[in-house]
This record gives sequence, C-alpha cells and structure tokens, in this order.
Amino acid sequence: MAMLNRVHLNGLRAVETVARLGSLAAAAGELNVSVSAVSQQISRTEKQLGQALFERTASGLV
Repeated sequence: MAMLNRVHLNGLRAVETVARLGSLAAAAGELNVSVSAVSQQISRTEKQLGQALFERTASGLV
C-alpha cells in the first residue's frame, strides 16, 4: 500500500488512457497534453512501480 501512495494520479491516468485508446497520440489528445508528456508520465509511473506496464516495440507501446 505504501508503494501506491508514491504513484502520481496523472501517471495512472496516462497509463489507463493509453491502454484504453491504444496509442500515445490518442491518449495525449484526450488528456490535452503532448505525446512527450504522456510518454514521460508512463515512464515515471513504471519507475515508481518498479515494473514495465507496456512493451515497447518499433511500432509503439503494446
């Protein structure tokens, strides 16, 4: 539980939106932020959790 207290809500929103919409660009559009901001939020959240949440491929996140 203590680990979850360190995770920022915006990062979790970014993860959920990318998972639901299937792309960083679509998530950025819905969240009204840049694609780079979404990518950084996901990376930060993965680091906070100590776990990769998406697989990175040449065609994007899976």
